[in-house]
Amino acid sequence: MSSDTDPTEFGTIGEATAAPDWVGGEDGDPLVEVDGLTKYFPSETGFIASIRGAPDVQAVDDVSFEIREGETLALVGESGCGKSTLARAVLQLQRPTSGSVRFKGQDLTEMSDRQIRPLRQDMQMIFQDPQSSLNPRMKVGRIIEEPMKAHDLHDKEGRRERAKELLDKVGLDRAHYNRYPHEFSGGQRQRVNLARALSTDPDLIMCDEPVSALDVSIQAQVLNTMRELQEEFDVTYLVISHDLSVVRYIADRVAVMYLGHIVELAEKEELFENPQHPYTQALLEAIPVPDPSATKARATLEGDVPSPINPPSGCRFRTRCPKLIRPGRFDGDREGLDEDLDEDVREAMLDDYEMSEETWRDTLGFARAVKRRSFVLEEDYDAERTARLLEDRFFGEGFPPGESGDVVQEACRLLAEDEWEEAGDLLERTFEESSICALERPYYEVEAEHGDDVHVAACHLHKE
Repeated sequence: MSSDTDPTEFGTIGEATAAPDWVGGEDGDPLVEVDGLTKYFPSETGFIASIRGAPDVQAVDDVSFEIREGETLALVGESGCGKSTLARAVLQLQRPTSGSVRFKGQDLTEMSDRQIRPLRQDMQMIFQDPQSSLNPRMKVGRIIEEPMKAHDLHDKEGRRERAKELLDKVGLDRAHYNRYPHEFSGGQRQRVNLARALSTDPDLIMCDEPVSALDVSIQAQVLNTMRELQEEFDVTYLVISHDLSVVRYIADRVAVMYLGHIVELAEKEELFENPQHPYTQALLEAIPVPDPSATKARATLEGDVPSPINPPSGCRFRTRCPKLIRPGRFDGDREGLDEDLDEDVREAMLDDYEMSEETWRDTLGFARAVKRRSFVLEEDYDAERTARLLEDRFFGEGFPPGESGDVVQEACRLLAEDEWEEAGDLLERTFEESSICALERPYYEVEAEHGDDVHVAACHLHKE
């Protein structure tokens, strides 16, 4: 959570008060309960950095959810949003900065490495790259036996037989026991990783992009194998992926992550058919349509992901959100006007300080274009002419009314004087930083249209 946000301000339906102990429904027992998990990294290291107090990289910030026994929970989001860091923090491969992780009722964050060690046989991980996660100097049989040996499971002959049995289970041949990793294809190597993860008969397997490095046909084979083994071994998966087609195939529930926060969590069909967060909607809009005759343009998100060193306050997606809520003072207050006034007079008075939705979108687009300098600089660049071009593009039919129009005109004056940074800061302060999206971190439970599970959406559009 950002430093200026009160961690107690999350809440119940229709309110922005504190996140629950975990996000999830009541069906099934929770195998893993994550509450307020935070992981920061120093942005700089060394003695000088410690003296001047360099800010931290907020990789994961105040994340809460649960993983139920026997389910597949998928974690999706853009690269760099903190998915892998979250998975490693849950497994305590990287100790979290704060928060708790309860595995089968035991708080791992309060346990030492020695105390956690016996539990590690119940928690395994499949890494993204099947090549680099296998020791090239070890034969496949020995690779699969290593976890069993580390946890003192079975005798030597028992481990050998277990390794051969698992090779058979994941679709490989027992004769592959004495082969080296380089003798296998990418899909076969990932099957070896799966066999190694299953060797200790774990309850939970973290799968970090398990099929992203594979061809599509091989992806299907590996995913089918994972589903079959889940039923046979009664294992629980946390699958990290940015491929929504993979997620839709294998997941039971989906958590969408953006810049260290979970912004939406729901059952798979509910999330795909009824997305409630603008970021989730943008991700789904970006999925290619397998129809060469389709002409519908796909929506794209503008702007860059903010730095996790200094993330936006409130909703972290607000700097790119196409549905940012306009500040309250630009909404107009019809209840505050005399009801006996003529309707035309009322409308004229409202025009002094109220923006229509269309005008707000134009104003927000103008502010973001200035902030990002998303315009073409010609060789004979002229600040005043460029300012007029932007003005005509967004406000060709006139400036917004009242205070908002005054701010826009002042920004145009600054642009004409080549003061882009000052203009951008003025627009951001007026139109973005005073929005509820910047002032409060959202958390809402919305009504699900598919299934009975809880649907969480961290977006103020759902504020009653």
